Amino acid sequence: MFFKKFIRKEVIGFFSVFVVLFSVYLYTIAPTVSLWDCGEFIACSHILGVPHPPGTPFYVLMGRVFDILFPFKEVAKRINFLSILAGSVAGGFLYLVVLKVLSRFKENKMSELPLGNHLIAVFSSIGAGFCFSVWNNTVEAEVYSISLLIVAIGIWLVLQWDDNRGKLGNNNFLLLLVYLLALSFGIHLLPFLLVPGALLFIILVDWKVFKNPKLIGTALILIVIGVSTYLYLIIRAQANPAINESNPATWAKLWEVIMRKQYGSEGILGIFVRHTSWETNYDFFRGLWEQIKIFFRYFSWQFFPYPRETTNALLRYLSVFGTSMYVLFGLWGMVVHFKKDRKTFYLIFILFILVTIGLVVYLNHEFSPSDPNPAHQPREPRERDYFWIVGFFFFMFYVAMALYWMHERFKKNKVISSYCVLPLSFIMGFIPLISNIESHANRRENWIAHDYAHNLLSSADENSVFFTNGDNDTFPLWFLQEVKGFRKFDSVKKKGVRVACFALMNTEWYIKQMKESGIPMDFDTPFRGTYFESVYLRGKRSKGIEQEFEDWIIDNLPYLKTNDGKVIERKEIATRLIILCSQGINPTYNDLIMRSDSFVGKYIKDDFNPSVNIYFSSTVSPSNKDWIQDHLLLEGLAYRLVGKRGKNMMDVSRFLDLFENELKFNSVSNFDVYKGPAAERIVRNYISTFYQFGLKLMDEAISSKKPLNLSKYKKSLNEEKKEKLKSSAVLFKKAIDVTEDYSLLIPIFNELRIVYLVLGKSDIFIALINEIPEDKFLSEFQFFKGQLFLDELMFNKDFTEEKKQIIAQKAEIEFKKILGFSEDREKINAYIGLLDLYEAIGEKDKKDILTAELINYPKIFSSVFMYNYDYKKDTAISIYLLKKWLEVNSYDKKAKLLLDSLATHF
Repeated sequence: MFFKKFIRKEVIGFFSVFVVLFSVYLYTIAPTVSLWDCGEFIACSHILGVPHPPGTPFYVLMGRVFDILFPFKEVAKRINFLSILAGSVAGGFLYLVVLKVLSRFKENKMSELPLGNHLIAVFSSIGAGFCFSVWNNTVEAEVYSISLLIVAIGIWLVLQWDDNRGKLGNNNFLLLLVYLLALSFGIHLLPFLLVPGALLFIILVDWKVFKNPKLIGTALILIVIGVSTYLYLIIRAQANPAINESNPATWAKLWEVIMRKQYGSEGILGIFVRHTSWETNYDFFRGLWEQIKIFFRYFSWQFFPYPRETTNALLRYLSVFGTSMYVLFGLWGMVVHFKKDRKTFYLIFILFILVTIGLVVYLNHEFSPSDPNPAHQPREPRERDYFWIVGFFFFMFYVAMALYWMHERFKKNKVISSYCVLPLSFIMGFIPLISNIESHANRRENWIAHDYAHNLLSSADENSVFFTNGDNDTFPLWFLQEVKGFRKFDSVKKKGVRVACFALMNTEWYIKQMKESGIPMDFDTPFRGTYFESVYLRGKRSKGIEQEFEDWIIDNLPYLKTNDGKVIERKEIATRLIILCSQGINPTYNDLIMRSDSFVGKYIKDDFNPSVNIYFSSTVSPSNKDWIQDHLLLEGLAYRLVGKRGKNMMDVSRFLDLFENELKFNSVSNFDVYKGPAAERIVRNYISTFYQFGLKLMDEAISSKKPLNLSKYKKSLNEEKKEKLKSSAVLFKKAIDVTEDYSLLIPIFNELRIVYLVLGKSDIFIALINEIPEDKFLSEFQFFKGQLFLDELMFNKDFTEEKKQIIAQKAEIEFKKILGFSEDREKINAYIGLLDLYEAIGEKDKKDILTAELINYPKIFSSVFMYNYDYKKDTAISIYLLKKWLEVNSYDKKAKLLLDSLATHF
């Protein structure tokens, strides 16, 4: 009866944790593909492909099972579901682990744990599941929540083995642990960090178990069976799936994938050269300390918004205080655990050290991308907090130990234990949920990566090779092509888009796959009759090389040197070959070592008409496209390589067609959808694109905006030009719709002011300014309102005197409002606007009074003068300001010389 009652409580507790975590995870699950590796994992699971090293074969197989079994319409959501299920179960097992450890304490042996202890375990486990990094990686298709689950189950199995020692079949718990760890080899190596602590625990409890030959033999067999999932890679690689990273079709290639050869290796001595020391010249200890600080910074993200998010002062204070409380509880929990039960302490604490500080040492990361110190270089391409989710998760185990100590300390006082400790446990369990629900961990309705991939692929014509930069402009595209069949490349039918990722194009396997897919490349012809062919022939005779010459060249040609000594890597060699072969030109060796400008001048001419369209994503780094920059025509979010030569070329009509009929911006305009740093870069890319095409349309309608001559444009503004201005306004407004960072929109509002002024719709612009939230309002927007009234005053000659006076008063009010802003840069706009206004309406007295006031602020005066002198090139007002300055500062010889120079030429 006691046993059944005890078990019943555990089952209720387990499912309580599971249901809470699962419900929230399901509510916040990514509805489709996310950025980074998710697109690749989903696509590989769906088509049974081979993802990047180390290949994660068991994850791909599990993903395929979930793809088949679960009924979500969106394939990506089915595979995302695998992660949330794993994370929810991991929370339940943490609850069981806490209970097992508590039950081993001296005061609890041979007795049922009270309800309070169960509640502490439940709340702490819920808090662990809602830690930011844990939650953030549990709602997308990634390997980390499954790794976390294996670790949690592994600890429970070790403790279960100990609890049942002497019973028949007890060693099966250890065998199951061995098998799970072997399976995890096909997911991620993180669970293997459980092994040292588990081994020490088993040795301390019953070392003789290692003398059991049947157990050892069975364990070895299970290891072989578990690791055998890697056979999937070699089997599928030989079938040549659409995604076949590293092509591990042979045993040698499979080993290279397992050892991650593609990413290089520094060897064991590499840990003594910290990556944080490369450009900072920090010594080993300083470099390591900087990496430890990165870990602590990520730890500070887990329970409260600050410093992960920008917050107000009160929330910053509460975040710092609250995180400090978690730290104190966790540290005290370690002490409690150490005092209460040494064996389980070693089991969990060794794991905790290895998955926190141990990973800092082993991973040897570069600086965080969000590090505020500009001298801290180089930086990781993304935040790497996900590597430590096991550590963040199990920190809540120690919080549970501290809460248990408090509960025991005051158990005689039921008021404190029931009405203080248990509510505190509840609060500490649910604070991470409250703190992180509006963070990137919440992916509800987030279609940003999906739509971005759609927009990139839509920007290229049919039958195109589309060069991309790295993960975020490649993996989501693979997902859309392989899972949804959108713009999938078919060289025979000349349909679709072949993605060519520069980050992979320095690998031989990727070049070969591009060629096999139908992209025109010839690595054979240009190397015939060269030194390379003689080396190949000697090797074929003496070393038995069996490869064809072209395959051997691709494998053994990492780079060449051009005639001017510049190194060009395999990716640029391949790009040159595509340009040549797509025109039907037989490439020569000289073509490959020719100076870049000579190559472009010779082969990219007005009659350039390749057999496959060549595009570069707008995200491609300048180093990969600078040499052909003057032949790139912007179409949507991609540049087409064309024969025409020019600066900043754009195909406006094609972009407008894409904008109206193809491009999608579902989530990017939804400000309830959280946008992390990577998504913000996508937003900025959209804004830049809208801005560029909007400016182009303006230039076609208004050939020269500076100085603005409104009367001239009103006369020449035909219907075609009006439509272009209206289209530019639509694009500028779309840029406003996709961001809440109004600092990015200052130049766009300035252009909108001119558009609506010329169209005679100033009221629309004023309404847009007035809609800006008060907490987002910048002095520049106030300036634009004043400037709009000033422009109307200056360029509408048919205003009556009464109308002019009304408009002038409105402008003056708007400019004077800026003087209420606090910073000097903001006041500069006010003085610039007021000076222009008083000059325009002939208010000499007001202008003199304003200038006399301005002279009292030399820095502001200097900026106002330089604006008129250097930017506006208004000589008259520049002379006026200099004269007024010299009336007060007659000793200023530089100002006197400048005044004399201006007066001479005016």
